[in-house]
Amino acid sequence: MPNLLRPVALATATFLAACGARQGNAPAPGAVETPPAVQAAAAPTPPTLRLPDDVRPTKYAIVLKMDPKAETFEGTVDVMLEVAKATNVIWMHGKGLIVKEATLEQAGVTRTLKASSAGEDFLGLTLDKPLAVGGAKLHLTYTGTASERETSGAFRVNEGGDWYIYTQFEPLGARRAFPSFDEPGFKVPWQLTFHVPEGNVAVTNTPQLADEKGADGWLIYRFAPTQPLPSYLIAFGVGPFDFLPARDSGQKQVKTRIITPRGRAAEGAWAAKVTPEILERLEAYFGIPYAYEKLDVLAVPLMGGAMENPGLVTFNSRLALAKPEEDSVGRQRAFAGTQVHELAHQWFGDLVTMAWWDDLWLNESFASWMTPRILETYQPTWDAPVERVQDRNGALDADSLVAARFIRQPIKDAGDIQNAFDGITYGKGSAVLAMTETWLGRDVFQKGIQRYIRAHAGKNATAKDFLDALSQESGKDVAQVMNSFLDQTGAPFITATLLCDGGKPRVALTQQRYVRLGSKAPDAQSWKVPVCVKYPGAGKDATACTLMTEEKAEVALTEAKACPAWVFPNADGAGYYRLRLADDTRAKLMKSGLTKLSRAERVVLLSDSLALAQAGLMPAAEALPLLTGVAEDPDRQVLEAGLELMDLVSSRLLTEAQDADRARYVRDTFGPRARKLGFKPRTGESEDLRLLRPRLLELAGNEGHDPKLVAEARTLADQWLKDRNAVAPDVVGAVLSIAVEHGDAALHTKLMEALRAEKSRYQRQQLLGGLSHVTDPKLVKANLELLLDPKQDVRENLWLLMGASRDSRTRDTAVEFVKANFDTLVGTGDKPGLLPEGMGSRLPYMAAGYCDAGKRQEFATFFEKRTDKVPGSERVLRQVLEIVDQCVALKEAQGASIGAFLTGKPAKTPQAPPAPR
Repeated sequence: MPNLLRPVALATATFLAACGARQGNAPAPGAVETPPAVQAAAAPTPPTLRLPDDVRPTKYAIVLKMDPKAETFEGTVDVMLEVAKATNVIWMHGKGLIVKEATLEQAGVTRTLKASSAGEDFLGLTLDKPLAVGGAKLHLTYTGTASERETSGAFRVNEGGDWYIYTQFEPLGARRAFPSFDEPGFKVPWQLTFHVPEGNVAVTNTPQLADEKGADGWLIYRFAPTQPLPSYLIAFGVGPFDFLPARDSGQKQVKTRIITPRGRAAEGAWAAKVTPEILERLEAYFGIPYAYEKLDVLAVPLMGGAMENPGLVTFNSRLALAKPEEDSVGRQRAFAGTQVHELAHQWFGDLVTMAWWDDLWLNESFASWMTPRILETYQPTWDAPVERVQDRNGALDADSLVAARFIRQPIKDAGDIQNAFDGITYGKGSAVLAMTETWLGRDVFQKGIQRYIRAHAGKNATAKDFLDALSQESGKDVAQVMNSFLDQTGAPFITATLLCDGGKPRVALTQQRYVRLGSKAPDAQSWKVPVCVKYPGAGKDATACTLMTEEKAEVALTEAKACPAWVFPNADGAGYYRLRLADDTRAKLMKSGLTKLSRAERVVLLSDSLALAQAGLMPAAEALPLLTGVAEDPDRQVLEAGLELMDLVSSRLLTEAQDADRARYVRDTFGPRARKLGFKPRTGESEDLRLLRPRLLELAGNEGHDPKLVAEARTLADQWLKDRNAVAPDVVGAVLSIAVEHGDAALHTKLMEALRAEKSRYQRQQLLGGLSHVTDPKLVKANLELLLDPKQDVRENLWLLMGASRDSRTRDTAVEFVKANFDTLVGTGDKPGLLPEGMGSRLPYMAAGYCDAGKRQEFATFFEKRTDKVPGSERVLRQVLEIVDQCVALKEAQGASIGAFLTGKPAKTPQAPPAPR
């Protein structure tokens, strides 16, 4: 399940990727119905986080009666159990479910159980005398809710006038759909049967065995048993679906389909084309065929991202489907990349499953790492190896917080499970795997992965299992390297100095933790870091590598005949660390080595220059010329890496008086290229230009206030409102954002009227994206009222809340809205909130854009009192407060240097940084 990256920019993606909610009129969590005769018995003491292992499931059979038009559904669950220890209570998970009947059969005797709820998540089933050790069969009948407010558990969506039920069970959603042992370590077969009204179809993980007519206009769909799976990988959908066949996939030629809402099958053409192609490449890498009996891709409106359910991979419909006239290069690449991620999970996560949530990285880091590994040969023009380095830079950015998570984070409560789906698990984990692959060699790493998959197929595994497989294959102690990154936060900060004072040339290395201004350095840390130094050798560039196991190390440049003209101690950008070159060493690189660096290495250099300025080790005025220097660079990847330096001229770091200087700089630097690209794609232009165009247009239009672009955007926005084909799909977002940021109440009214009348969810989401750029606080308030309107779908309108928090002109309005409506949004006591579950913990991100100690304190005072009401929010709040601290410190330290750059005449070539300290 994919996700995210930069701390402030990350806020919107992280907030919206959170899954789940509590339905306003759902039954009380864990509610049960029990016979009056047993109601007086004392409730058993519930577990606190994990279920006890005295009773385990061995097989499930579930029957669900579901009408997508109805909020509630009925179900029966039959669970075969293995009792390891005599007990008179069986603990399961159940949330928002009403148990009607509970019986247990053992040794031919059937007994009634008393069902009792505990907290929100646990269901206790108590017997009058203990179970015996051995097998047993549990039977439950219950009712549940398919929510219109959530995007986890079983939830409902009205799409095109039709109702559908979908599911998202990772991480804690299965307990909303059926009583179960909802932990990844309980990996067993499941068999599902559905009763649905005529006109609807049911789909799930496995092939359909039969369909037959039931009573009173209901249809019965029976499905084959699954292979052993944890509860979070079960999935289903009910509704009037359409099916688009793709060609059969993989070595086993499994049936492959794209499943869409009614009337939209043709929009799945790209998904149908690339899915079999991707699966075949993954099979070749793993050396093991796809393990499951079919491969369906289900398009789910309002879903956050995608999910790797075996046999029924689910995708946000906007990502999976597009009409030809609405499609874009960005959408197609995003689907293909995400599909690599989800199908890689069929091995990492599905075939081999983590034993517990602290090893989520065994799923997500690997799928993220695999994506560029497959794309680099499948679509070589997409620049996946350089994209990987961009992602590595984003992970290092998130890891700059002292409050950042571990990759392998100990799980203390449900909030820790929800928080695990972040840029550390996905991005840092992926980057550390890429570094380890480079250290061991691609062939060895691949064989280690294949060894691990073969050894644990169909079972659960841990980090130790994986590291042991790599160590056995490579003959190296892989655990000492990987564990130093898995089990501590932060990233190494390596200072490199070229030494040529007698003897062979060498590079001296020292390491410590990278810490930004505004963060308090923790105790001394060190890592086991593979470091490779690139330098000019005899006739061609050479590389010298070492494994840095202590605070200091040296690397001999054995192929250098004399002192090399330059060195770059992160060859190919493979290392997960920040790099600082000593004065003379950096000067040599800037003078003689820049043209020798690969594109990935240039991306690293740009990112590390920003990091040095943020740590106070390089004046901003010396880093910013690198931004100016890439403005006309023909390479999209290099330009986008350079644009990260815009953080140093963020309006958060400037006084109001400097806003005009900033706008002038952005307009002068990027305006000419943006105006030349224009809003209309040209026949035959490259995909890179089509991807770059909206980024530069928004930069020059919204940040630089370029009058020509603003005027044209306003004209095009009016045209688009009248004719949705008047603007190219690639730039609709840019047109609306520029027009709205420079618009007025009249334009806002037009967009609101269009939103209320629009039937297409895709175009409603475009309209909401435009409305999220409103800058007038009065209009922002009107936007936010939509979140409180019971006639509106809050899952769709959340963009408006996060959009309002992005801009300094509207941030206060957004934060005050959250304060005034906090209880309504997150819920109080037994009264559920409006927000989907999991999103309440992301509310602290509303303050991530502040750069003011007073505002920080105000927000902290408000939210610190409420973190206990919203699981997972305490960690998010600590991270957000640290982000603000970093900004305040950077503004104080670099404000004068930034101002000098914007108003003065900085040197064209950056000067060397201060000497190492």
